[in-house]
Amino acid sequence: MKYILNRLIQVFIMTFLALTVVFFIVQSMPGDPAFGLAVSIAQTRNMSLEKALEIAHNIIGYNPKEPIILKYIKFLKNIFVGNFGYSTYFKTSVNEIIGKALPWTLFVISLATAFGFFAGTTLGALSAQKRGTFIDTFIATLFSIIQAIPAFVLAVFILFIGAVRLRLLPLGGAYPVEMTPGFYPGFILALIHHALGPLIATSIPQMASWGLAMRGNCSNIIEEDFVRFAKIRGLSDSVISQKYIRKNAILPLVASLAIGIGYMLGGHTLVEVIFNYPGIGYYFGQAISARDFGLLTGLFSLIVIGVVFATFITELLYAIIDPRVKAQ
Repeated sequence: MKYILNRLIQVFIMTFLALTVVFFIVQSMPGDPAFGLAVSIAQTRNMSLEKALEIAHNIIGYNPKEPIILKYIKFLKNIFVGNFGYSTYFKTSVNEIIGKALPWTLFVISLATAFGFFAGTTLGALSAQKRGTFIDTFIATLFSIIQAIPAFVLAVFILFIGAVRLRLLPLGGAYPVEMTPGFYPGFILALIHHALGPLIATSIPQMASWGLAMRGNCSNIIEEDFVRFAKIRGLSDSVISQKYIRKNAILPLVASLAIGIGYMLGGHTLVEVIFNYPGIGYYFGQAISARDFGLLTGLFSLIVIGVVFATFITELLYAIIDPRVKAQ
């Protein structure tokens, strides 16, 4: 209980500090956050830009003359009640955008994280067990090359080969525009088909990172005394591998899952932009290009809260599976 309480206090402090950094970074950006909306209003209603700015400020709840400390307090209050702001580019609340985009991002990245973690740790353990062989050299070299390639570069390559050249993947979207959304086999297959590109581009780099980390952990554990003692006892290689090496080697990597969950909320922004996939990352890219400060602040805040709480959940899981943390 004391462990959970201490972690909750840390979560609160980290969230508060991170949101503070987000607020002041966005506030330091030049320009009026309502300017884009004001231009649209002025053109639509045929009025002066000054009058349109007043209307735009009222719509998004922004007062340029308000002291920054009051803006900061209002920002924290809004986040506390779940109000992530207003998008001047899309002319709607950030909450509505998050509601539309978050399921697509969770769908793709949860599958990518699960596949990357499982495949990476499995191949990494195999590489460590086959030290000095061709299998070890091949896996380690392949993972090192993959890890050096940015995800967005891999995404461009997959899109060019898979969609343009071979025409096996769609060029964009979450599903064909002519299909009616619903829970039926054809639509589900279409969802998976459209998600394949961003899924592959995201999972492969994660697989390489976790694979190399697992290989290093297993290599270190193989040299431990308890593994040598298990061999002396005459235990089979499969038992030693599963119960002594892999189980202990994978524990430190559980914390890496928090990083993978962080990707769910925007870490693969360019991947979604390249595939025109309507997730959080796609809207993040739109907010940057349109200088939509409200949407930027809201998505930044969502990512911060998501990563902090994902880390908290991961630490709780780590405490459950690692008896050394339980004892503390």
